Amino acid sequence: MPVDPSFINPAVVDAVVFDIGGVFTVRHHEVIGGALRAAGFSAPQGPDAYHRAHHLAVRAMSDLLTDRARIDEYEKDLWLSWERGYLRGLDVTDEQLEDALDAVLRVVTKLEVREVWRQLLSENIAAFHRIAAAGVPVAIVSNNDGTAEVEMTRFGICQVGPGPFTQVAAIVDSTVVGHAKPDPAIFEPALAALGTSPARTVYVGDTVHADVHGARAAGMIPVQLDPYDLHADFDHARLHGVAELADLLLR
Repeated sequence: MPVDPSFINPAVVDAVVFDIGGVFTVRHHEVIGGALRAAGFSAPQGPDAYHRAHHLAVRAMSDLLTDRARIDEYEKDLWLSWERGYLRGLDVTDEQLEDALDAVLRVVTKLEVREVWRQLLSENIAAFHRIAAAGVPVAIVSNNDGTAEVEMTRFGICQVGPGPFTQVAAIVDSTVVGHAKPDPAIFEPALAALGTSPARTVYVGDTVHADVHGARAAGMIPVQLDPYDLHADFDHARLHGVAELADLLLR
């Protein structure tokens, strides 16, 4: 288990807030693989390689933090590092890298977020439902394009208020509220809806620069999902998946 359980004391956790990308969804293998193959590149079949590539891309972003304390979410170099790390994770060679990057960006920039980020991480979603069903208050905070609420209902994950899916206190979308992680202001609507203190609220995300640093700046308890142990050199709590958090909180 890639985390010291002492990082998370269940006795002081009143609520859990979740990111979307990297926690409940990643980019769909058919979208990315199809873009690569259409441009003449080889690409893995099936979802597993693309899940791993996502987390290798996250690590590539984290490497930018080596010499910098903070990176802006909308910095171009940040996301180009993500894309290059992702493609290297799919075994694209350095010689092919820039052409493959152009091929992927030509496709994904024409699509809405929910058309690309639709590969569901079913084990994490099931564990999220388990946490909520046990009575732990939950909410969503995501850097998104204004469609976070639509995504959550479309994928059958959750909604605010009564409905057929798991009920959450809030779904906070950066485009809607005008703040993006790591700005701690983005967490305020979720904390207000939950009625919990930041120090007693866990935030679950996949990135260091936005999720861990943002949650810490808000006074929350950050937990990074790191299923491939790619961030063992960092000092924050890491888990393989949401199921480990559910086991810890509900034991």
